[in-house]
Amino acid sequence: MTLRAGLEDTLLSVEVEASSEPRDADAFACAVILAICTASVTPSVGRRTYGRCLRALAAGATARLGFRHPGKADAIDAIWRERHRLYGEYAASADKLGYLATLPWIGPMTRRAAAWNLGLTGAADEPERRAVA
Repeated sequence: MTLRAGLEDTLLSVEVEASSEPRDADAFACAVILAICTASVTPSVGRRTYGRCLRALAAGATARLGFRHPGKADAIDAIWRERHRLYGEYAASADKLGYLATLPWIGPMTRRAAAWNLGLTGAADEPERRAVA
């Protein structure tokens, strides 16, 4: 498995800058993986899990080394493995928020977190506003 040289920097700084468009497939995958890792846990636990998952993926191993939840770990592995195809589909999608819902282990709340991580900050709240109106 070949990783971009910049991924090592991500291992030390596990924050994803909000409101930033992903610049490549690795950034896209990392933003979605962060949303999965931080779902239903405290922010500090999510960041630690995210860091462990990235280290496992960088070593060519499964995310299960960093994440004990088998469903989430399998989703993370699939997203990382298919990140180039998924990023291409995401970039070409007219409905980026809708596209995020098609990814593995992305439910309504995780989709909002992924949208925020991917710079879709205005779109992340749009479905809730439409439902209320």
